[in-house]
This record gives sequence, structure tokens and C-alpha cells, in this order.
Amino acid sequence: MKNLLFLLFIFVFYSVGTISQTDKAWKTTYTFSGNSNEDTDDFTIKSSKWRIVWSANKQYDDVYGGNFIVHLVDSDSEEDLVINTIPSDEGITIIRQKGTFYFKIMSFITNWKMEIQEYQIPKKK
Repeated sequence: MKNLLFLLFIFVFYSVGTISQTDKAWKTTYTFSGNSNEDTDDFTIKSSKWRIVWSANKQYDDVYGGNFIVHLVDSDSEEDLVINTIPSDEGITIIRQKGTFYFKIMSFITNWKMEIQEYQIPKKK
């Protein structure tokens, strides 16, 4: 009987753990876009895991080249290179750090867009 209860406990524990992992979701909290060099407004991340979903496209189809470089700057003015590409390209960059940040963007003949998405557990209704 104890073995049966133990197995039942393990099954329930495993099932609850699996459900909670699948309930997590990415939520877009900020969006930035443009076609030139700029520093974005400050934004605050509360989640310990977040990502940048980005795209960089040529401004002119008949022109070769272009560049899209993004540095993430934290509240201590520490910079990290998070994107460095030529258009046309897209990707996802994962960040594991809470805090207040801004992006320092260098763009040459490139239209760009970035969605900031935080990893969150949806609230139960």
C-alpha cells in the first residue's frame, strides 16, 4: 500500500511540474523600430529571462551592404554587443538579467525592428 501511495505521489508531483512548465509564455513588453542610428528610451525588465526578437532588412534592394549593430546598455553604463548582422536577417537573442536598460543602435541603410519579450507564467483566472 505504501508503494502504491508513493507511486501516486510521484505521478501527481510530475504532472503538476509538467503543467507549470507548459504554462510559461513569452509576452511582448516593448517594441522599437527605425532605420538609423539611435539610443532607445530606457526600459525595465522584471523577468530573469527575456529575449529580443529582431529583424533587419535592406532599405534599398539595389544597394549592396548595410549593417545593424545593437549594444545593450545597463544602468551602470556597461555595454554588451547583442546583435551584429548585415541585412536581410532576423533572429532571437536571449538575455538573462533583470534591470533597467537601453539599446545603442548603429544602423546603415537598414530598416530594423526589435520586440522585447519577457518570459512569464500566465496568471490563473
